Amino acid sequence: MIKVLWIAGTPCSSINRYGVVKPAEGWIASLEAELHKRTDIQLSVAYTSEIKEEPFDYESVHYYPLYMPKGGKIRRWLSNFDKTIGEKRAKPLLRRLINECHPDTIHVHGTEGWKGRIIEMIEGVPVVFSIQGMIAPYCQKYFAGIPKHDAFRLDPLLDRILGFGIRTTWKSFQYRGEREINYIKNNTYVFGRTFWDYDCTLAINPNRQYYIVNEILRPIFYEKQWKGYIEKSGKYTVQIISTVSGGIYKGLETLLKAAYILTSFSQLNFEWHVVGYSDSTKWVAMAEKLTKIKSSNVHVIYHGRLQSDDLCNMLVNSDIYVHVSHIENSPNSVCEAMLLGMPIIASFTGGTASLLTHEKEGVLYQDGDPYVLAGAILDFIQHPKKAIEYGSAARKRAVLRHNKEKIVSEVVSGYMKIIEDFKYSRNIK
Repeated sequence: MIKVLWIAGTPCSSINRYGVVKPAEGWIASLEAELHKRTDIQLSVAYTSEIKEEPFDYESVHYYPLYMPKGGKIRRWLSNFDKTIGEKRAKPLLRRLINECHPDTIHVHGTEGWKGRIIEMIEGVPVVFSIQGMIAPYCQKYFAGIPKHDAFRLDPLLDRILGFGIRTTWKSFQYRGEREINYIKNNTYVFGRTFWDYDCTLAINPNRQYYIVNEILRPIFYEKQWKGYIEKSGKYTVQIISTVSGGIYKGLETLLKAAYILTSFSQLNFEWHVVGYSDSTKWVAMAEKLTKIKSSNVHVIYHGRLQSDDLCNMLVNSDIYVHVSHIENSPNSVCEAMLLGMPIIASFTGGTASLLTHEKEGVLYQDGDPYVLAGAILDFIQHPKKAIEYGSAARKRAVLRHNKEKIVSEVVSGYMKIIEDFKYSRNIK
């Protein structure tokens, strides 16, 4: 039996022991739910917790809560400006974890956080990083949609004072990017899934070993399927939908510009629904000021964050899914839309071309180009049969890529190869 320790930013399925109404979701929790069914894997999960508690077992998985209380207001305020404060508090927790847990391999989920520091503290155990996003390459596109001087100018004063300002988060991004480079440069093993993360990690560490491991999506998206209708009648209101979360490089200004073009130059009767942002979101106000486009004037409607069931229902009842980010690795929002079988238009950036093939399973457009985006939307409306065919092809590909048994096999195979390679490289019998 292989003993595997995960270091994650989530308590995974253990959150359900508190009797939450909504079970734990997300790709990490979904993978955990499948992986702990295996009899050849003994899984442990370490995660940060604001509640002080001892390690515990839940549904055959062992959990190590790493106690990180919020602290006082001053400490929390200072930590917004200095990300090393959290790291200094975390190091003793990681050392204690190493002393208590004796795994055959350690799996760090993501390269963005301080948890990767464990590679500096442990010897004799192989560590694998699974790539989610990559901060260092993201830095190159951080101000791709909103120029730096405009971002600083439009940033609310209160956010700057509280430590949530763009200048502060940009500096944090740079620091985390440098830290991430050190993780990849000084570690051998990587789980990835796109040509983009393959090339980025190779550029940083030509000697790294790369294993393809895809992601298990949220359960509801395996159960539902797009309704398969798309109309161009003037009486019918075309439903466009995008999920946008995060900050400045997520492309909301491109969305507004494309909506303005559709409103100004076409007769299309449409609504563009945005999930993830609300009307009061900072990024909405900033994009509107930059573009001088009022969302309500171009039929853009914000819904805030939604539970997966509500989001899925919106998607299957919409006509087109549009992804507008300036940089991504493999956005799960696109993968979920593919699994549903939707017609998809996505920015050709990062690893999206690894997800779908242009003019076969969807349409890829150059990020930040609102005219091509608007034209692609109209083309789908004018050629609904093509849109439906693309969505069907996307679903077929996604069903294969996100097959749960296949992904669990990829993960376990990766662990076994890593452990064997590590022993061979160290001459460990």
